Amino acid sequence: MYQRFEEVIREYVADGSLVLDAGCGSGRIFRYDVGSTGVLIVGVDVTTQLRDNPNIQRSVLGDVQTLPFSDVSFEVVLTSHVVEHLPRPAEAFREMARVLKPGGRLLLLTPNRFHYVPLLAGILPHRLHVRFNRSRGVGERDIFPTVYRANTAGRLRRLLEGVGLSVEKIERFETEPEYLAFHPLAYRLGVVYERLVNRFSLLASLRVNLIAVARKPSE
Repeated sequence: MYQRFEEVIREYVADGSLVLDAGCGSGRIFRYDVGSTGVLIVGVDVTTQLRDNPNIQRSVLGDVQTLPFSDVSFEVVLTSHVVEHLPRPAEAFREMARVLKPGGRLLLLTPNRFHYVPLLAGILPHRLHVRFNRSRGVGERDIFPTVYRANTAGRLRRLLEGVGLSVEKIERFETEPEYLAFHPLAYRLGVVYERLVNRFSLLASLRVNLIAVARKPSE
């Protein structure tokens, strides 16, 4: 999942770009390399943990739904596993579009709400999310409540186009079910599911990951 998103980041971040990592968090879960030189990555988040994020060179405390930056500031805005937590995703996308330069791109990674993991997460209390992820080595500081208000391919497209961005692609893909490694049978069933949904295009809407690339029109 993260390897695929890093490939997308490398594809669109050119030498000398100014990049915004929106909702960057601590960076403990996703460490990436843009693969370009002279790039300045600015991270913004509501948590002070962003100051320890190894991906960014400059940290700014702020909300992605009211970004503290001037218009047309960045060539690229990237956001990883943030959209599913936003109570007002349209406002966040409007802000991301505002700070993008003409021709700039928004790159995002988020779960698909029709997958069995987000479906379960949507009905289970947050304390169980914390307990389960803690057993996988994910600290409580990196676990946030989810609402999934933008988390289908169709919903993402409508929201992005609604703020004036042109959607270049939305990719859906299933990855190895490492979160089911707690039990051999659960893991085997997860692998069967992975192979089925990746093999048949009719099952694409059941794949767990969504990557979207949207472009701000040139003036």
